[in-house]
Amino acid sequence: MSCGTARAHWVDCARTLAMFCIVWLHANAAPAGLGQVVGGAITLFFLLAGYFLPVQAGKALVRTARLALAWLLWSLLSLGLMAATAPDFEFSWQRCVGWGVAAYNTPLWFLKTLLAYQLVAVGLLALRFLPRFCWVAVLVLMLCSYTSAPAQYAAVRFDYLWVFLLGLALKQVPLECLRTWMEKHILLLLPAVLVCLCQPHVLERVARWMELPWRHCSLPVGALAWALLMLLGGVACARYLPQLAAPLAFCGRWMLFIYASHSFLLAPLYGGYNPHFLWNLWVPLLVIPLLAAAGWWFKRRFPRGMAFLLARAS
Repeated sequence: MSCGTARAHWVDCARTLAMFCIVWLHANAAPAGLGQVVGGAITLFFLLAGYFLPVQAGKALVRTARLALAWLLWSLLSLGLMAATAPDFEFSWQRCVGWGVAAYNTPLWFLKTLLAYQLVAVGLLALRFLPRFCWVAVLVLMLCSYTSAPAQYAAVRFDYLWVFLLGLALKQVPLECLRTWMEKHILLLLPAVLVCLCQPHVLERVARWMELPWRHCSLPVGALAWALLMLLGGVACARYLPQLAAPLAFCGRWMLFIYASHSFLLAPLYGGYNPHFLWNLWVPLLVIPLLAAAGWWFKRRFPRGMAFLLARAS
């Protein structure tokens, strides 16, 4: 069986599952503890961004320039909508463009951080450091992420850089081969994911049993385990639920558009009112397909403009 490198539906399905958790949390309607799942969703997005980044420095630089333009356009939209809808609200441009993590339009911090990661990758590729020594960089940055957590309000968070470079390192394995491997080993991967998710609680109980001082922390593999779980969900949907996989994959193709714009829709949709009916599962079920349809319509009317917003070649 040959392994191709074409983009597959299961990846877009996994993107949609991750986006579901993010919209759920940003709607302020999710159950307690969902923050860890959202960390896995962000990890998945950085992992896939690294995987799909070209390994040629020139092409990677072009991709980075498109992303910078997309961040600029989304920032201008954020500033314009904020000024139009809340002219009396005191806000700073840093909050609107996602310069801090706790920003008005929260998703823009992701675009800004991904832009910084891609600039780092471009430099390393130009120096021919990657992908030959990619695993060394992944290990060092992962240990740094474990030993010292960055400030939540830093201009750029580099604690996900190891995940981005991990995606770049996995690029040596074709996408279809990864899907096939996960399908064959799903019964082994699920217990491994469970062990990773339970790891901080298990370590805490062991420390208490041995009467050792314990500072609650965990190796940075929990979020990666959640990301793997979402990928396995995408594989399962594409394999066993093709009718469900089709709409999920359609939404996944517009992920950057949905990610960067969903807060614009959540603000008027809620207006400060937060009913807890089934933990508001209806919110992402409504917002994600609505924005996917809006992106599809906008692309048909303004293909060049949508290409800029999606950081793609026009």
